[in-house]
Amino acid sequence: MKPSDGEEALLAPAARVLVDEARRSLGARSLHQRSRGLARVTARVAQGSGGRLSPWVVAALGCGVVAAVGLAGRGLLHPARGAVLSYLVEGGTCAADGSLHPAGDRRPTLRFSDGTQVELADPAAHVRVAAVTEHGARVALDGGELHAHVVHWSGARWLFEAGPFTVTVTGTAFALSWAPDDERLDLRLENGSLAVAGPVSDQPIALRSGQWLTVHLQRREVVIRDLPSVTMGAVDAAPPPAASAEAPIPSPPQGNDPGAVASARPHALESPGEPLPLKRDWATKLATGELDEIVAEAERWGLGACLAEATSGELAALADAARYTKRGPLATQALLAQRRRFAGSARAAEAAFLLGRLTETQEGPAAALSWFEEYLVEAPRGAYAAEALGRRMSLVEKTAGRERARTIAQEYLRRFPGGTYAGAARALVRTP
Repeated sequence: MKPSDGEEALLAPAARVLVDEARRSLGARSLHQRSRGLARVTARVAQGSGGRLSPWVVAALGCGVVAAVGLAGRGLLHPARGAVLSYLVEGGTCAADGSLHPAGDRRPTLRFSDGTQVELADPAAHVRVAAVTEHGARVALDGGELHAHVVHWSGARWLFEAGPFTVTVTGTAFALSWAPDDERLDLRLENGSLAVAGPVSDQPIALRSGQWLTVHLQRREVVIRDLPSVTMGAVDAAPPPAASAEAPIPSPPQGNDPGAVASARPHALESPGEPLPLKRDWATKLATGELDEIVAEAERWGLGACLAEATSGELAALADAARYTKRGPLATQALLAQRRRFAGSARAAEAAFLLGRLTETQEGPAAALSWFEEYLVEAPRGAYAAEALGRRMSLVEKTAGRERARTIAQEYLRRFPGGTYAGAARALVRTP
């Protein structure tokens, strides 16, 4: 069937309407919601034809919506700057709490509007979408295995939680499994790089392409092996990497002094050295595991000039590279520069959280507590909010006792009932 002359004239404006509606409708969580988007497109195009459309045009519009959804699934339709990512669930449904449920014997797959894909690797896996932001999402694995392909793009920030572990990702492909009964974590990294934070190591464990991490939490054993030759249980466990000695981190400002942050200064810096090439794509280098190269470029630039002139994104990449390679003092300087130069930004708030993690290792709970509290004030719904509140609860329990921590535990359970620290929070609440 061919379109009439009038219908042909409708197709060009219909395409524009299609794009507008697709952008608003992509990421709907059900077929019903996607169908409503198609209905809106059809209704608006029908307004230009006296309210009547032939089956040819309706079919063309339907195929266009499917194509648009497909483009978004491959990352070709990116959300507008500042827009929260959206996602679709294929092969299952998403409950109100974000948990995925299979449809029949199919394995649910999450397809995000930036092209990122998360697939349940076994029918028994329990996965929840805990939060979605404009930079990525926080996905919780309560048990079983998932496979993720996270698309790298400037500003991407993804967190995957498995038991008490947090995997920080900017762009990579990996398989993650968590066995709560055995308290065993397995992470097989296919490409890129990432970091795993948890109770077995003071610093995040950095993994690079082709590595397999296994953690036996009960025995506090950590094993990192190469993927091609690995056989489960064939290699003796090795202790976690030792943290390097690091310089003290200044505490966050107290009271209401707005100039306190600006007064923080990094430690002594190297003098400028070899000029750095103009192109510095440190976000890509971070995603592909070129961590030492990021630090080397910063040193060739001259650390003083780097911290004073680098963009917010470059400072964030430098801080991550320094943390993952155990260069604590450099990470501290980059994070403090982020807060000083880009105060009020999302990255400046994240820097407060990361400074809390570094400070907890170097100076103990009392010094770290104020950084976590600072982050919660600046980003109460940020990507690290659950982790920061959980750390605050634990540190208050250590420094001020269980009674003071119980109120924080109640807040944690109200905000993050399925969060990493929910078990510890419930134990505090039950304490007489």
